[in-house]
Amino acid sequence: MKRITRSDHSDPALLEVIAPILATGARNYGAAFFLSRLRGNWVEIIHVATPETGVSYLHPGVGKRPMHACSCAKAIAAVSPELLSHGELNGQLKRYTEHTITSGKDLAKELDVIRAKGYAECIEELERGISSVATTLGKTGVGSTLSIGATASVRVFTPPIRVKIGQALIEMSHELSSALGWDGADANMKSA
Repeated sequence: MKRITRSDHSDPALLEVIAPILATGARNYGAAFFLSRLRGNWVEIIHVATPETGVSYLHPGVGKRPMHACSCAKAIAAVSPELLSHGELNGQLKRYTEHTITSGKDLAKELDVIRAKGYAECIEELERGISSVATTLGKTGVGSTLSIGATASVRVFTPPIRVKIGQALIEMSHELSSALGWDGADANMKSA
């Protein structure tokens, strides 16, 4: 029965395992935590957990995110670079703010940084004053098509806090990957 449940990658089945962990993150850090998934050639935020503190927080909303200007999408693109054809991207990367990456070459460099750190950051790339941090649930398989993240104002998510959140998200991703039974599958795919 566990194997059947773990092989169900529908949104409700994934949320049954992932939503409680995101709620804990939101409670512990006082920020909105979210789950995103790859759908075809775009990434969509499908769930948001908010803090219960009564203190103001930023809600990222649900729905599509641009592959080049949002931490959840960049995290997925970093482990699946085939999603972005760099030769075709120049001139097609929409500028949302003065911080948005609009060059395929610059985006490729950013994806290299994300792979090295293990998490992606979005610092005022999509909206002024807003930052987010995200990582995938795995480097291969289903986990590479899902990302978890957190968002807050740049005033709250300072550089040291973003590092702390990034590390927390990496730990959460390992916990979730294990709970979903993907650790062995990812290891087997790497050794194949």
